[in-house]
Amino acid sequence: MALRRKSLSTGDIARYCQVTPATVVNWIKADKLQVYTTPGGQYRMEVGDFVGFLEANKLPIPEELQPSNERRVLLIDNDPEVLERATQAIAEHLPTVILEESDNGVDGLLKMGGLKPHALVLDLNLPNIDIAEICRRLRASNEMRNVFIVAVGGADADSDIVRKVRRAGVDAFLARPISYDELIRTLSRLLKLSVA
Repeated sequence: MALRRKSLSTGDIARYCQVTPATVVNWIKADKLQVYTTPGGQYRMEVGDFVGFLEANKLPIPEELQPSNERRVLLIDNDPEVLERATQAIAEHLPTVILEESDNGVDGLLKMGGLKPHALVLDLNLPNIDIAEICRRLRASNEMRNVFIVAVGGADADSDIVRKVRRAGVDAFLARPISYDELIRTLSRLLKLSVA
């Protein structure tokens, strides 16, 4: 059964751990659980953070919370050769990845909402798009803040755009011309996938 919810209430956590909701609140107050508060003042915990808590405490992970091997990657680059070669490399070496691609920033951002990728490979030289602002907005979004961002084209570490996206929280940089072996290694490390 696939879990559709992204977060759990204290009652959900209590049921999974077979404890009372009061015990869960005590764990929260003791900083044992990473939670956020809704505008209504209710505690919520991201499913991934809860699974991490269960693993760290050697507790069983319920079947519906088991992580899927499926990982979604969105590749946005305006170079058709990069899109084609990256797609081939990912299909060959990371077969469990579902890959979407886009050759422009606007289309890519539209695809992002539907795909909800685990990783975004983003060309730093997309025209008419403020890449640093995209990165900042992703990090500020509850739904997308945990997406891994791999910036492509960051050879000049002193460039203004590289400094801006680095401050916005990019997870990795790949210089041009892109090494597809390095792209595969980076994605497999970030997504915790084995390379075929």
